[in-house]
This record gives sequence, structure tokens and C-alpha cells, in this order.
Amino acid sequence: MSNICNKLESLFKVVCLALLLASCGEAEPEAAKQLALQDQPQSTQLAAKPSETVAPEPFPMPKMLSEREQEHLLEALAGAELFNKVMLTKAQTGRVVAPDQRRNLEKAQLDLQEIKDKLSALSKSGLPTYALLHSLKNDVVLRSWLIGPDGGIVSGFYDREYQGLGFMAKGLGVVALAKSRGPRPEGEPPVPPTEIRKRVKRDQSPAAVAERVATLDQTLDMLLPGNIAEVLGSRSGRLLVIPARDSGTAPYAALPLKNGVAAMNWSFVVLPAVGMLTAIDDFFDIKKLNINKAIIVGNPDLRWDPNADWDDLPSAEKEARSVAAKLSDRSTRLLIGAEATRDNFVKAIQTSPDAGIIYMATHAVANPKLPLTQGYMAMAGEHYYAGHVRQENFEGWKRHHPLVIMSACQTTLGRFLDGGGFGVATTWITAGAGQVVGSLWNVSDNATAILMDSFVDGLKNGLVPEVAMQRAQIKTMNYTSKRGNQIYRNDPKMWASFTVYGKPSI
Repeated sequence: MSNICNKLESLFKVVCLALLLASCGEAEPEAAKQLALQDQPQSTQLAAKPSETVAPEPFPMPKMLSEREQEHLLEALAGAELFNKVMLTKAQTGRVVAPDQRRNLEKAQLDLQEIKDKLSALSKSGLPTYALLHSLKNDVVLRSWLIGPDGGIVSGFYDREYQGLGFMAKGLGVVALAKSRGPRPEGEPPVPPTEIRKRVKRDQSPAAVAERVATLDQTLDMLLPGNIAEVLGSRSGRLLVIPARDSGTAPYAALPLKNGVAAMNWSFVVLPAVGMLTAIDDFFDIKKLNINKAIIVGNPDLRWDPNADWDDLPSAEKEARSVAAKLSDRSTRLLIGAEATRDNFVKAIQTSPDAGIIYMATHAVANPKLPLTQGYMAMAGEHYYAGHVRQENFEGWKRHHPLVIMSACQTTLGRFLDGGGFGVATTWITAGAGQVVGSLWNVSDNATAILMDSFVDGLKNGLVPEVAMQRAQIKTMNYTSKRGNQIYRNDPKMWASFTVYGKPSI
């Protein structure tokens, strides 16, 4: 055990020890100070101990790329624009069409300048904002560019064939968790409590911790290559991820940077397409929403389903009731158990077009081949499929763009093409949501309840969603059980399981 601990110390040094070893001291999240809003109540400040190390000097970002790298970047932006058109067609018709192969490099040059301008504008709020662009070349080479708010750019590429992030599910222990979280074939008994306890014990073993270390290291090498990790490891702020294929489904918050686990210094937003930075005239402004008014679903009664058996979610019901109690508007609608039907949910949204939050604490299923016909949020009586959401016409959502929170499994997953992906989360953006909070894999009831409780508190205290999520992740990572154990400290699948998807906030 001591040999493995020593190995982890050499790998993660500084703050990342907080993620991997429950016995370590807590390092000061310097970014928490930088990200705090000026009018933020004292109660939302992160508790911290004095830092034992000095933050590294900012790694320089050159203003100019080499001619060849500039060409690669413009080709990537032009390709991302083509994928953006594919996604628009998908949103309008439900069909995936092959993208045009003609890349407009002149427009890409204009798009690059627009991205720099938008990053500069977003950073004026006091939250330094960077963009991470991924692109696949010849379907195998994953290239990456980090663009800073001052126009600086660094680039890198993964030097092996990119085969996606499927390895993470096993490496982080998500596969084992999924066995006790998803639907079961009708008649199949649930996973026995003894087996669940054995899984938890295995999750805390030195071998499992070491496998998570290796998995996150590999993910870092793939998605933050070259000097990109160096830059992020010497700064703090907000990172906007423009993905290729499934690169938007990584737990960026858990990646081990030089200045600590990434969540200590960075908040994250995954953009469905590059058009979120090049084509939009506005960003997500939660201050325009009445977040006290919500439509909330919790633990629908799923005994009706003839095709599968579902575990009851008492923690999800408790979570939904807790969220409803935090919101002060009397018109907030809470749908629990048999009342949590698709029809009741849709009618509630239609009759409350000014609701600021749409909240679902339930089961969900993603499908990589047929995301619209087979991907859904589980509801009483009839499931709510992504294709249903895509076809909705919620009155008022063209002017009023709510925050949709899907506190369920697999809600950012779906089908992935070279330019990115689409699924349930994408369809809520298409329906008019400004931002969507979704999960990267099958999630834990208890850890999710802790994280979401903190997340909603952050929203109530005036934080933008991505920063509220960052704070919630840190709080969940540091959660102490009644027995005095920090049970999630070395298990990022429990605290880094959700991401913010959509437009960046202002």
C-alpha cells in the first residue's frame, strides 16, 4: 500500500493528491478567489488551507503560430463549420447528411478572429476564458488548439491513432457502476446489496486507484497534448471545449494538471458546435431567468415498462424535493412518482414558459447508434425520447432560454461523428435551452444528490452555472461521511460526473 501511495505522490504532487489520497491535506484552490463574484455571499466561499506550494509561472502563449500550424487550424475551423451545418440539418429534419467537403478557409480566418474577440469579451467579466478546439485529421489524428483571451494560441496533437474515450469507462470503474444503475431485462433481479458493497470495496483498492491514475494520465495526453496542458496547469479560469468525435465527454474537471486537479482552477463548458462562438450574438445570461420558478421531475414510477425492470430512486426523489424546497416561487411544479409522466411534464413547461429551470432526477438511457429513437429520459407511463424533445415548440423559448438540468445517467452521450456528437442534451439546446447540465456516464444516487444540492445553492447565490458546477465538484470531492471518511476523494467518477453543455455564460 505504501509503495502505491508513494507512486501516486510522485505522479500527482501538489493538489492532485487531494483527488487520489484521502489522507492528504487540502490545497488552497486559488482559482476559487479569482472566480468569486464581487457580490458573492461569504457563505459560498470555498474553505481552504494555506497552499504548501507556489503556483507555477504562467506558461507563455505565442501570438503567432507557424505557417503550417496556422493552416492546420484554419482547416480545422472550416471543418468544424461544415459539421455545424450538419448539426443544423439534423436539428431541423432529424436526418444526418454527409458534410460538404469544400472548406472555406477565408471564412475560417474570420471565424478565428471572431473567436478571439468573443473570448476577450467573455473575459472582461473577470473570468479568464479560453477555447479548446479538437479536430480529427484523416479520421485518426486528433489535433488540439488552445486559444487564449489575449489571442495567444498553442497547439499539439496526439501521436497515436485516436480511437475514442471508450477505455475510460473501465478505467474509472464506470462499467461496474452501470451494472447497478441501468434498466434490467424484465424479470432479472437487481444487483444484491452484498455485490454493491464488494464493488465499493474494490473501487477503494490500491489497484483500482492506480488504474484511475493511469486512465486520467492517458486522457490528459490525448486531449491536452503538447504545451496545452502546460498552459492550463499554470493558469485558472473557464475553458470552452469544442469537441471532435467524443472528446466532449471527458471528465475535464478530473484531469491532473501541474497546479492541481483541473476543477481546482477551471470551470468547463462543452459547446455543441463552433457556431456557439462564431455565429451567436448573445451568451447565456442566467440573471435574466427566474431560477426560483422550475419544473421538476423526481423518481418517476417506472413499473409500467413492459420491456425492462428499473430500480427505484429514493435519493432522486429526495433530491427533487430538496431542489423544490430551495426555490421560492409558488408556481414551481414538482412531479413525483406516478405524476411524473411525459404529458404532465410537457404541459407544465408549456403552461410556465418563463420557468428558469427544467430539472429531471430520473433514469436515462443513451444509444450510440439511434440516439433519437432509442435515447430517452425515463418517465411514468411513457418515456421522453430525444426525438420528442427535438420536435417540441415550447412557447417563449425563442426569447427565454432556460437552464435544463438532467440529473440522470448518460445524458450527454449519444452518437458521435468526427465533428462532435448529438443526443438528448443536444436536443434540449435545439428546443431552446440556453445551457444543459448532463452526465458523462452512469452516476451514483448519493454523490449526485450531494453535487446537485451544492450546484443549486451556487445558482441561488448568484454564480453562473459553470462556476456553480465547479464549486459543487470540489465540495463533492471533499465530502466527509458521518464516519469522518472522504469517500469520494480518490474516485472522480463520483464527483466529476456532470458537465455544462451549451452557450458560455456572461
